[in-house]
Amino acid sequence: MSNRVLGGALAAMLLAGLPLALPGAARAEPVTLKLAHQWPQDEKDYVVAAAMKFAKEVEERSKGDIKIAFYPAQSLAKATNTHVALKSGTVDLAVYPYIYAAGAIPEMNLILMPGIWKTHDDVFAFRTSPAWQKIETKAQEYGFKTLSWIQISGGVASSSTPVHGPDDVKGKKVRAAGKYMEAALHDAGATPVSMPSSDNYNAMQLGLLDAMWTSSSSFGAFRLYEVSKAYTSPEDYSIYFTIEPIAISMKAWEKLTPEQQKILTEVGRSLEQESLAGAKAEDARIAKEFADHGSKVTRMTLDDWNSWQPYFARSHERFKADFPQAAPILDLMLAGKS
Repeated sequence: MSNRVLGGALAAMLLAGLPLALPGAARAEPVTLKLAHQWPQDEKDYVVAAAMKFAKEVEERSKGDIKIAFYPAQSLAKATNTHVALKSGTVDLAVYPYIYAAGAIPEMNLILMPGIWKTHDDVFAFRTSPAWQKIETKAQEYGFKTLSWIQISGGVASSSTPVHGPDDVKGKKVRAAGKYMEAALHDAGATPVSMPSSDNYNAMQLGLLDAMWTSSSSFGAFRLYEVSKAYTSPEDYSIYFTIEPIAISMKAWEKLTPEQQKILTEVGRSLEQESLAGAKAEDARIAKEFADHGSKVTRMTLDDWNSWQPYFARSHERFKADFPQAAPILDLMLAGKS
């Protein structure tokens, strides 16, 4: 076909509003990515809602070439083994508390290290810090990378009286994720109990726990207000923050085209500021849930936060002794804390 004829054909197609299939412009193959998480598929849960919005915007931005199928409530992978499933490629995407990967990636202990941050804004600033970049590198070397930063705070629920400072946990069986938070509780006279958030309800109901720290979303998703008499809300200050980003398996990532990777990255970043607002709103929503179900609701104060610092300082030194190669990252975090 001559250039003149080809040009005329292209012009006719444009005038008719028909799509062009230019030589060499191969379209990416449609892909469906499996996204796993541990919670019920409930839009009231801000973490789940953030993942659902991510999936919707990715599908729209890719014009249907990337679809995301949800596997909630540990239906594809057990919560504590999600990092293994990401590494193997059994799971393509996950909304995942990164602390569960700490056994494989010791640096992940730092994202639930107590005594670093006081407020949500402190944690949000951390996502662009040199310290986080070092941890993210470790995650990618292991087998997954972060697409969208989701953070969440957590209060503490009790089967009896409110928990604010170290004196309130003496002699009690207390759940808190992360070995260094557990070490601080032990030093304060508590008996630490380790379990995933999904097991907390039955443990509290059976008297295996007297109190528990977990994320605001988990308090709501697992209806923990039904087995609690008191709740200390993190709306002002908290000693419990965790990071539950949208992560992608490196195996899945490497199968995508550069354009597909760009879409996932740009959509993820575009939702982060909204997710921060969602995290703050979630704290308030959960406090109301507890109040509506008859629990005594109070808030952590700055004095409460400060009362824990001697215990947390010892946990920081333990971490440095356990993982001297990661001690410089903790030093960076402590130097930047407000």
